[in-house]
Amino acid sequence: MDDGAASTGSDGGTVNAAKSALRRRVLAARRARAKRGDAAVRQRDAAALTSAVLALLADQAGGQPCRVAAYRSMASEPPTERLVEALLAAGHEVVFPVTLPDLDLDWTLAHRAAGVVAGLDVETLGVDAISGAALVVTPGFAVDRLGHRLGRGGGSYDRALVRRSSSALVVTLLYDEELLGADERVPMEGHDVLVDAVVTPGLGTVRVGDDHVVDAPAEVAANELRDVQPEQG
Repeated sequence: MDDGAASTGSDGGTVNAAKSALRRRVLAARRARAKRGDAAVRQRDAAALTSAVLALLADQAGGQPCRVAAYRSMASEPPTERLVEALLAAGHEVVFPVTLPDLDLDWTLAHRAAGVVAGLDVETLGVDAISGAALVVTPGFAVDRLGHRLGRGGGSYDRALVRRSSSALVVTLLYDEELLGADERVPMEGHDVLVDAVVTPGLGTVRVGDDHVVDAPAEVAANELRDVQPEQG
């Protein structure tokens, strides 16, 4: 994801170094959050994210059942299990990504088994299954106000997102401080795909891109993230 002071042209090494530094910064903050292990806070985060995404989907799909591409969150990530449960309960079809050996993404149907949301990993739908999604919910480490998204570095979602429908809405789930302020950019490369919006527990839905202005609280949150030092080792 280009732009930013770190990228001055085709110097991919500089861009990658800048991405890695930002990724380490966010990971340090997420690990610190996970170590605190506040279950009540995580439940509140899950409820807020679920409410915001369902409201987005109601506008996007006109209240009709549709396909949503989502994912199973890790312990350090903004929680998605409650969101997926709510989507399934509302009659939406949810697909989860399955990472292929070349780091591209196949997709599998989500379902409930023994009270746990899981994917039917024994049967995949093909890499083009994302093209049927009205809403694509992606993980990420940071997004700037232009819609540049920082992922894990494998390019999996960048490859998958080129197959999305032109009418699909792409949303990244973050913690509040991971939505960068006006003075910061996610370093971007030519293959990186922009997202349309960010959803965080405290800020709700924030549209990003050239046509949208990020609310001031995001800049305050970004300042807090800058103060977090990466873990060693």
